[in-house]
Amino acid sequence: MVVVKQVNDDKKGMKDFLELPYSLYKKDKHWCPPLRFERKEFFSAKNPFMKHSEVGFFVAYDGNRPVGRVTAHRDDIYDKFYNTQQGFFGFYESIEDDEVALKLMLACEDWMKTRGIDSLMGPFNFTTNHEVGFLIKGFDSPPVIMMTYTKPYYPEQLKKLGYEKEKELIAFWVDRSTEKPEFFTVMAKRIDREIKGSYEIRIMDLKNLKSELKIILDIYNDAWNKNWGFVPMTEEEIDDMARQLKSIIQPEYIYFLYLKGEPAAFLLCLPDINNVLIRIKSGKLFPTGIFKLLFFKKYIQTGRILLMGVKNQFRNQGLDVLIYNRMIEDMFSKVPRQIKNAEMSWILEDNHVMVNILETMNADPYKRYLIVKKSLGK
Repeated sequence: MVVVKQVNDDKKGMKDFLELPYSLYKKDKHWCPPLRFERKEFFSAKNPFMKHSEVGFFVAYDGNRPVGRVTAHRDDIYDKFYNTQQGFFGFYESIEDDEVALKLMLACEDWMKTRGIDSLMGPFNFTTNHEVGFLIKGFDSPPVIMMTYTKPYYPEQLKKLGYEKEKELIAFWVDRSTEKPEFFTVMAKRIDREIKGSYEIRIMDLKNLKSELKIILDIYNDAWNKNWGFVPMTEEEIDDMARQLKSIIQPEYIYFLYLKGEPAAFLLCLPDINNVLIRIKSGKLFPTGIFKLLFFKKYIQTGRILLMGVKNQFRNQGLDVLIYNRMIEDMFSKVPRQIKNAEMSWILEDNHVMVNILETMNADPYKRYLIVKKSLGK
């Protein structure tokens, strides 16, 4: 008999929640294990997200064996921004058993109903600023940094429970065989002529990381505030993310565009540390994981083009074309560079402008992700 327990205050239960994926994906060569100490911290009060949210951690047991897990959570910042009460689920994992799926999601739904929340959406781990979605295409390769890898039967499990498609997200693969469209080059040259002398593009200055992050935060929260699923980031959250990523950030892949001396746009590409983490199947740095991390990190050749934003006041001036053009020229130049190919993700399937540009470049839409939603009634 399957029983679901809320384990927030249960040390053993939280350990089961943390460790379940390591057993569930043990034989899957494409699953990339997160570092255990980072996951443990992410699920703790040390995570800045916890300061403006409420989270229920649930584990499904068959006897004493953990067979599934999920979080139910709400976010004060999201609710305030959208003037709503939206429930989320995340970190969903389950064996291939409909009873486990049913009882996990019933636990989430009951948690929401006791808080007067009548809509549940996910998976969000915890927000769009983290990892989102069930993988529905692209199971033949590992995920890149901060992207999910999930079991192929998850969408069907939730469909049986009344969850319907909310959004699909696409990940595109670009490499040196990807063609930059002629119109893109022509457009970049024209825009450059029109505003030449009034703009500059520079790379990140790691010596002034805190001030650089403030620029990214200001542009991001302004540029993305009309995008689906957007949640404003706090200074503490971006500082915490930078702390986690500082060891892998390569400043030559992070661009800032200034227009008339004012920060107007940025583009962020990160080396794909999953190239290394996938070799550390235990998720533990000791006794051998630390040596693999240090040795293989310098051989990473894949990146993820994670974020690009243009402040609203500078929209429709072609700044996005200029900054993308600079990145593409740098990444695929004849000069030897560490990152030789990249995933551009995620792109909403209904972002037709961006999808069309990438398709024109012959970028490969090699992975897709699904977000589902259910109305819980009054």
